[in-house]
Amino acid sequence: MKEATADAILSAAAGVFARDGLHAAKMESIAEQAGVSVGTLYNHFTDRAALLDALRAKRRQVMLERLDAAQAPVAARPAREQLRAFVTAVFAHAAEQDAFVRALVQLPEDPARKSRMMAELQRRLNAIIDRGIQAGDIRAEGRAFYPALLMGMVRGALDRLREDDAASLPAAAWAEEILRVFLKGIEVD
Repeated sequence: MKEATADAILSAAAGVFARDGLHAAKMESIAEQAGVSVGTLYNHFTDRAALLDALRAKRRQVMLERLDAAQAPVAARPAREQLRAFVTAVFAHAAEQDAFVRALVQLPEDPARKSRMMAELQRRLNAIIDRGIQAGDIRAEGRAFYPALLMGMVRGALDRLREDDAASLPAAAWAEEILRVFLKGIEVD
């Protein structure tokens, strides 16, 4: 019951923060949206910062679970398919969380939090790339750069997708083009 209440609060908070902005959103609005009293909200989260931290942690967990679920059916497939599943899952997650992500960029970046997430993404990419190298599908030279290069391309595209003039291009098209360019550079001829 306690976990369900916390999840309801987190879900409501994401919506209210996205709608009203991080600085204008009122804790009372979040409690009302979650169907709990303000006191109950504060029993779960001592303040706005604690609520945001929990919300970020939950979003990170959801993203990593989505990546793992996307990888499971293609784990034995060629690296090309594994990378496609990875990038597609990242873009799908970003598309679902877009309004909340726009609200989050109002906050200063916490380097420790960002590095934990990047470490998890890199760990998953390293496994895919290593399997691709072992299978002879991916060139080994430059291997140390591959995760950073791919994530740089993904982050750049996601930033661009948040701009109004890029909204006409679907996220799936960006994902496919990133994969096409990236794979052209790393795959064995």
